[in-house]
Amino acid sequence: MENRLTVGLAHGDVNGIGYELIIKMMTENKICDLCTPILFGSSKAAAYHRKALNIEGFALNSIQKPEEANAKRCNVINVTDDAVKVDLGRETRESDESAMLALRMALDSLDAGQICALAAAPQGFASFPKGYLAYFAERYRVQQMMPLFVGEHLRIGFVTLHVPFREAAGAVTAERVYNKLVLLNDCLKMDFTIRKPRIAVLGLNPHAGEGGICGEEEKNALVPAITKARDAGIMALGPYSVEALFSTRAYEGFDAILAMYHDQGVLPFRLIERNGGAVYFAGLPVVYTTTIHGMAYDIVGKGVADDTGMRKALYLGMDVYRNRKMNANLKKNPLKHYSIASNGNEGDLNVEQIAGVEKEKEE
Repeated sequence: MENRLTVGLAHGDVNGIGYELIIKMMTENKICDLCTPILFGSSKAAAYHRKALNIEGFALNSIQKPEEANAKRCNVINVTDDAVKVDLGRETRESDESAMLALRMALDSLDAGQICALAAAPQGFASFPKGYLAYFAERYRVQQMMPLFVGEHLRIGFVTLHVPFREAAGAVTAERVYNKLVLLNDCLKMDFTIRKPRIAVLGLNPHAGEGGICGEEEKNALVPAITKARDAGIMALGPYSVEALFSTRAYEGFDAILAMYHDQGVLPFRLIERNGGAVYFAGLPVVYTTTIHGMAYDIVGKGVADDTGMRKALYLGMDVYRNRKMNANLKKNPLKHYSIASNGNEGDLNVEQIAGVEKEKEE
């Protein structure tokens, strides 16, 4: 198949539902028709989960490096030795170490261009000593990055995420909100090919502050940040109360939403998207996605885990990679602009100018 992408999968916590998600995705959805998948994990752990789930007819093609991948098979690079211990339903030091080993090796291949994108199964926060955001920021030396929850109906970014609620208000500053708006706007353009993104900004306080009655963060931080963003050409609107934006389905008029803290964005996202979303890390030089849910230890080995989110993470990574590549090529070879007032005809105009001409004709 032309333009087939080689995509990596990191196995996550071997004691969670990661392997069930990956096995189901690979067996039920003919994944090899869409890409060449390479699992960074353990053949032994995969076999253990396959047996526990009583899934027949699933096998992995063991390889040593990505270049050896068979495009017609589901491939695996063993990142742990055969002694990897699987203890279903609980996070252990060994499972955290195994998850990080797989993630690091997969990211090394991603950095080297051996795979185009990486979709990771869930792993515990304890496996990242400084936190997973700090891990990626340090590895890629980026100042601005943000997990973006992506579904069929919503894209939600965050000003703060995994911080105690009592610290969230102090972290919502005009500078931080503005920086997140710039990052989100750039991401929507480059990674999602949205030419003029519309971004809704949620307020921090009930009723978005109610003019200062319920808090002054909106007046002191959010409005200045939104004004600055608008002056920079970013279509940022708000601040909106969560109730007003979601109860009236007004969110449908926006390309993305910027939430101030974790539950403010995650709760409506999960209610609207259910299991159909994934997390994309905006601001990284590589394409990395993961699931919106955790290891689900309570259902491990029961065969009831829904692999929709894992598939969404994989497809999202592939889409973003292609969008980035296309937009990078367009930047290198931009379309020429012509003046409508010149002697050029419609055949000489770019897409935006043609749309303008057609609108004038209709009027």
